[in-house]
Amino acid sequence: MKSFWKPVAMALAVGAFACACATPVGAQLSDERALSDVQRIYKNAALVVMGECVQSHINSEGDTCYDLSVEEVVAGYAQAGDIIHCTQGAMKEGETYLLYLAEGEEMYHTEDMRRYELLSDAPLPVSENGTVAFAGTQLALSDIKRDIERMDAVITAPATTYYYKELGALIDAADEVFIGRVASISPVKDMAFRSQTDGTIIENTLPAALAQVEAYGVLKGALNYGDPVDLVYAPAMSANLVDASTLKALSYGEANAPALEEGEVYLFFLTQSPDAKQAYRFSVNPMQGYARVDKDDHVHVSHVNSALAGCKDLGSLVREIRDIMES
Repeated sequence: MKSFWKPVAMALAVGAFACACATPVGAQLSDERALSDVQRIYKNAALVVMGECVQSHINSEGDTCYDLSVEEVVAGYAQAGDIIHCTQGAMKEGETYLLYLAEGEEMYHTEDMRRYELLSDAPLPVSENGTVAFAGTQLALSDIKRDIERMDAVITAPATTYYYKELGALIDAADEVFIGRVASISPVKDMAFRSQTDGTIIENTLPAALAQVEAYGVLKGALNYGDPVDLVYAPAMSANLVDASTLKALSYGEANAPALEEGEVYLFFLTQSPDAKQAYRFSVNPMQGYARVDKDDHVHVSHVNSALAGCKDLGSLVREIRDIMES
């Protein structure tokens, strides 16, 4: 299968947390090596926050729990004042820490808390002069933030896109199904992308554009009327298209991907970014991510979209989608 992705081998740094911590790193690293390790940890994080340890207590499971009050959200989605509960995190009350967090497994708690896993070996102390203690060295917080800004300029994309022959499978694959209008779309240009496959992070550039879509009627997902959606328009991702039922590569080619036009209304089938720190959406695949709806509510279906074959009326299609979701 032809691929536009160029592998760049990078080891994954995964720690255990509830926030649960591993043993400290013994050997001191050079600043360059330490910063490189922090970069790898960041790429696997769903949330990066800085805040003050406000208290320690025994939680409902009998573990010592350290509560960190978020003062700054460095990356991801949280709010100042949120409390992060860390068990076995060895923090001192009144001290400031930098936490790299992954979303933890769903578990039952008597406390109202979000479950995270810490990706560094321990919470990273932040000094008053703006340095972060990591692996026996001191890194400038400004350097870490600058690195994060640089890495955020690279869009994290799905490693593989699947093609669905049945409408039910297409709906299941989508995180969001809704009717919306393309408010704006940027010119197509080469853009940097990152994806992750089998523990390896791969990066390359693809011709793509960013479209801002205004949500109207929502059939699946948590969007509200009028919400803006940042959609990555990248027909070239069809090079990685795989038949979901057979797992065989498909070769429709990007020329067969339907166009996305500013001002037009579409029925969208989208997935959220694999990186929880980024708010981009992607088409389920370039062939089936959207179908144009005209002013008479006629649905214009691409000849390569077998899941919507024969669908012409928006009202009928919406009822069919709802029936499938309720069955």
